[in-house]
Amino acid sequence: MKKQLLAIAVLGALAAPAFAADSNVTLYGRLEMGYEFFDNGDTAALKGVTTQRVEGYASRIGFKGEEDLGGGLKAVFQIETKVNPDNAAQTSFADRNSYVGLKGDFGTLLIGRHDTPFKQLNKNVEIMWGNAEQTEVVTNGKASGVSLHTRQDNILHYTSPKFSDITLRASFAPDEAKTGSTNKRRFSVSGEFDNGTFNVGLGYENQADQVAAGKDRQGLKLVGGFKLGDTTFGAAYSQLENETVKEVDTFALAVSHKIGAVTLKGAWATASENDIGSNTQDGVDMYGLEVDYSLSKRTAVYGLFTQIKNETKASAGFANGTSGGAPIGAGADPRIFSVGIRHNF
Repeated sequence: MKKQLLAIAVLGALAAPAFAADSNVTLYGRLEMGYEFFDNGDTAALKGVTTQRVEGYASRIGFKGEEDLGGGLKAVFQIETKVNPDNAAQTSFADRNSYVGLKGDFGTLLIGRHDTPFKQLNKNVEIMWGNAEQTEVVTNGKASGVSLHTRQDNILHYTSPKFSDITLRASFAPDEAKTGSTNKRRFSVSGEFDNGTFNVGLGYENQADQVAAGKDRQGLKLVGGFKLGDTTFGAAYSQLENETVKEVDTFALAVSHKIGAVTLKGAWATASENDIGSNTQDGVDMYGLEVDYSLSKRTAVYGLFTQIKNETKASAGFANGTSGGAPIGAGADPRIFSVGIRHNF
């Protein structure tokens, strides 16, 4: 742990001359922390446990930049690391989007570690902060055991130039541990129209042999949204599959409304029972309400309430915090009330 923190400090020191010589190199990050009242919910056999905890939510520090190579071609790079101020033992180096690549009239081609196009497709839907963020839990399948919320290692990632308000993305990751019976290569694509007022996008991801040899994990996702004055609406649908084992459909709605320095938010999402089999009783619902107050362009405080409703055989939990808390039993309905602060730099 100490070595990882030392590496970040050394990298910052070494980067200082680069900042002076090249203004395109940027140190950036986010710190988001909250104080939670967490209840893991009652089950048929046990009463839930209520705890108070300090949580961190996807805080990060990074370095990014570019070099003009001439002829419209640029080299680009990024090294981004998760940081957990509440529990430094969980910090690891370059575990978020970290890459090097080329950018030009052809688009942007990256190699390294990066979110897949399927995961990136979230505009106007992934609006909640803290542990109220539902996209990872429901829309991208973690609650249903069909997770396609993928930040992929060893990835080739392409983003097209924007044409007629349309952006295309594609990624591929080979299986570096390929065997004679399995080849767990991963492929993801998306296309999105976004003119600043309306957006609609479609994404697909396939993880070969992820379930078992010859059985893939795959998903299809559709998102859309629009902005009307100070109000923004978003919606998402996904169809997720562990081949021959599990199939689920998810739906999500999100809305936000800005009143001066205050932003009101609400989100709801649901994942169906497993379509393979009958009376599986493993569906999941999640909802949240949030109020943000901007202290500046970079700093905001907020309060929220969020809850997950598990059917009898489901045990979904929250995914965005640094601590797991008490385990979620089958059929329990965990909930959180929290206050927090977010600062971008």
